Amino acid sequence: MQHWLSRQAGARLLRGCVLLAAALATTGCELDLTDPNAPREEEVLNSPELVLTAAVGIQAQLADAIHIFVRAPALVTDEWGVRQRALESDRSLVTGTVDPAFGSVSDPFDRAYRITRTADLLIEAAPQVGLGPGLQTGTVALSKLLKAMALGYLTLQYREMPLDDDPAGAAPVPRDQVRDEVLALLESARTDLAGVTDAQLSDFNTRVLSSGLNLRNTVDAMLARYYLLDGQYQNAIDAAQRVNPGVLSQLLYPNPGINPVQNYGFGLDYVGSRRVLFTEAQAGDARPAYWSTRTGVAGLPDSVFNFNRYGGRNDAFPVYLPDEMRLIRAEAHTRLGQLDQARTLVNAVRTQCSSTVAEPLACMTALPAQSLDTEAELLTEILYQRRYELYAQGLRWEDLRRLSTYTTRRPTMEFLPYPTAECQRNQNSGCFTG
Repeated sequence: MQHWLSRQAGARLLRGCVLLAAALATTGCELDLTDPNAPREEEVLNSPELVLTAAVGIQAQLADAIHIFVRAPALVTDEWGVRQRALESDRSLVTGTVDPAFGSVSDPFDRAYRITRTADLLIEAAPQVGLGPGLQTGTVALSKLLKAMALGYLTLQYREMPLDDDPAGAAPVPRDQVRDEVLALLESARTDLAGVTDAQLSDFNTRVLSSGLNLRNTVDAMLARYYLLDGQYQNAIDAAQRVNPGVLSQLLYPNPGINPVQNYGFGLDYVGSRRVLFTEAQAGDARPAYWSTRTGVAGLPDSVFNFNRYGGRNDAFPVYLPDEMRLIRAEAHTRLGQLDQARTLVNAVRTQCSSTVAEPLACMTALPAQSLDTEAELLTEILYQRRYELYAQGLRWEDLRRLSTYTTRRPTMEFLPYPTAECQRNQNSGCFTG
């Protein structure tokens, strides 16, 4: 089978991340590198220092691409609108007339498989270079986590996609099958981490892991997220309960870096928050003002306001938010018929007015038991809470599909079409139209 990324190209990709990781550890690195002097694969993968530096680089790949993973879910739903300077590909997401050749269709595909290819190289290399248990386990677990996250973002946007890192030759499979792989990677990472102590991971945390990330918590948070979406409700509850709500994992953008969501909204002046974020909020909800200002310019399809949470170029982007875990548990308990537990969790989200970490706070009154005593009432309220807790985190599109019974809101399209570029490159793609 012809690999989209040859082994030599993989070495150049990894070497490119190595060369840039120190300077761009939180801003990403461009992977289309063709330096003829790049070392052979064995030169890169047999060097402990280069492997560790590449592990820094793969975190930068995700941080630099986060706007690409949240853009379509925000624009096809009620989260973002477009400004006058917006790209036609972004406008098409708002209207639902997207062309499969647009970058807004192909970009998530492209960036996700770059991350998965780098992850696979690191998973292969780390055990071979004598890193020691902490550095080796941390590097492998981190790589599995980031591969799972990249594939997971794809399952939120496409019906089908290749399962492995060879989209040029691998036939796409249904997203449920890819989600199974996401969960397998995350469980494997969790097993890896169970074999080492925090003390053994200290060198990895200092030398490799971004200071904004907590590896154990993030693995469990992603397990909770995708177990819920997979309908494995007790597993979702168990994973969410393991996440420490006082520890926040986020992507950091110290100078010279810049948060790409902030840049997309302010620097490029393409997108902003839709007015309905405010007009459809329940009385007293403090979260719209956390995410957005009420200043901006006229746009499509309505007034488009400036971001508040991402108002600064160095603002962090949360990998997950603590109350996502409460809402995961609330939904899972509801699905299992455990309505009392679900009601308690929903009201805990509604009434929270303070936190030790940077997160949105509703600071609303609790709802009486009679307002949350049926599955339909609970799921309707959970959908509302997810909208305002998890604004522009890439989850709204999936929420509107999964909980469509409990809202009249509909996205402008069901899924992104299969990218034209992948149809042309991959003879086994079948050119699904989404």
